[in-house]
Amino acid sequence: MSARLRELKTWFPTGTAEGERQILERAFVYVSEFESIISPPDGSPILLVGRKGTGKSALVDFAQKILRNDDVPAILLKPEDFDTAPLGDAASSGESIRSFRSVVLKSIISKLAQDMPNFITGDRAVIYNEAIRSGELSPDLIGRIARILPTIAKPIVNADLSSVLPAISSSTRDEIEKAVERILKGKRFYVFIDDTDQVANPEKSGHLNRIWGLILSLRALCSEIPEIKCVITLRTEVWERLKRDNAAQRDQTDHFTNLVVEMSSSNEEIGRIVDRRLELAAQACELSGEMYECFFEGPKARAPHSDEYRLWKNLIVTRSRGRPRDAVQLVSAMATEASKNGNSRIKESDFQKIMPVFSERRAELFSQEVSQEFSPALDVVRSFSGIDYQAGSFTMNAEQVLKHLTSTLGRHAITLFGKTLHQNSQPDIFDLWRFLYNANVLNARVSDSSMPKGFRHLFPEQDPMLVTKSRWNELQAILWEINPAFRDYLIDRQKQQNLSTGLAVRRPIKKKLR
Repeated sequence: MSARLRELKTWFPTGTAEGERQILERAFVYVSEFESIISPPDGSPILLVGRKGTGKSALVDFAQKILRNDDVPAILLKPEDFDTAPLGDAASSGESIRSFRSVVLKSIISKLAQDMPNFITGDRAVIYNEAIRSGELSPDLIGRIARILPTIAKPIVNADLSSVLPAISSSTRDEIEKAVERILKGKRFYVFIDDTDQVANPEKSGHLNRIWGLILSLRALCSEIPEIKCVITLRTEVWERLKRDNAAQRDQTDHFTNLVVEMSSSNEEIGRIVDRRLELAAQACELSGEMYECFFEGPKARAPHSDEYRLWKNLIVTRSRGRPRDAVQLVSAMATEASKNGNSRIKESDFQKIMPVFSERRAELFSQEVSQEFSPALDVVRSFSGIDYQAGSFTMNAEQVLKHLTSTLGRHAITLFGKTLHQNSQPDIFDLWRFLYNANVLNARVSDSSMPKGFRHLFPEQDPMLVTKSRWNELQAILWEINPAFRDYLIDRQKQQNLSTGLAVRRPIKKKLR
């Protein structure tokens, strides 16, 4: 592997927060959600909700680092930090709330002693040692732990990050300092909870009650101790289940509506993330010039089965499903393929070689991510390979979407959030359509003469209830595109299907964009 490709893979590793902790401080790019998670309201936790790979864990890790650099107590708890053995399989969320109070307090003081031992001295150390020796905490010990937590809280006193985080970009530092300046007053003790859904086994009945038990016990703790600032990360799919599940605490979701921070990344934000990492790789290699051309051959390339040249940045970003992790993994896969082929830089042929497999893996990941909510997800994605697209390359009008989804429900037994969908039920068809739109399988495009290409995309975060029967007139004015992340896989499937039937390979038709 060439030196420049090796350096490139250093800055584009696995794409997970765990695999990137060594580079996070330098590679972090400011996102607007940062200010929300360092300033939760008094007495309530924040729910940081987003799909896998959108950067929830990375954001929490970075916030924790910022706070600790100012000696503000900040701990990160994951499911493995909770001793849930005493909980059993509680049948109700009320039982889970009561049980989790003891578990949460013990986990907080244990993690604090482990990560920031300077805060556990004197009487606090006595209480900590007693808690560790105990199995299930007594009510008296629970109360004593709760009383010492406010004494641990400290104010943020330094908004100047130039000395503690000199490696981050100047634009990111400026944005973070502005956010920190707004919360300089008041003592704080931050508790971050990541991978929250893993405290429960989704295969067991009542698992949502256990998740609610943890969330509501943390809300009670924040209410009792306002100095505690709590951020709880949740996958979008899990939050949707919590909102819909009749057996759990659906009425509680209303109380959290204003406490949810949606973690989503625009193409522009993902582009900035890719740019920053390429910049760092180029600096490490002491390369000058246009940073993409330092690592890619030529400024543009063509996707598989396409004659259109597009900027490398555009090819990467549009195939990321709105997830920074996908973009990072795509660059890493291209670098590996280029090295395998003896190239010093990534060529168009490297990109074209890996894309069908990479695209197939995105479809499989989508299926895995929504397996508890939507089945058979992979078959539904695959169904889009057999369409005679009438509105352009992988593009349909509303009538064609409706017709295709109706046909798909006739071919597959599809369940959505535990409900079997029926071909002859229009509400069911629109429910499926809405789910695919909100999950970024189908992208919505509308005409807009003010935009350079004459159109713009609509995003589910802005209008999650766009796809409803009552808004049919609006839907008819929209073109519906298959997310580019899945297209190379669908073309490959179409090619294999046509070869197996002896037909010439048909490529999607191209029409002028509108």
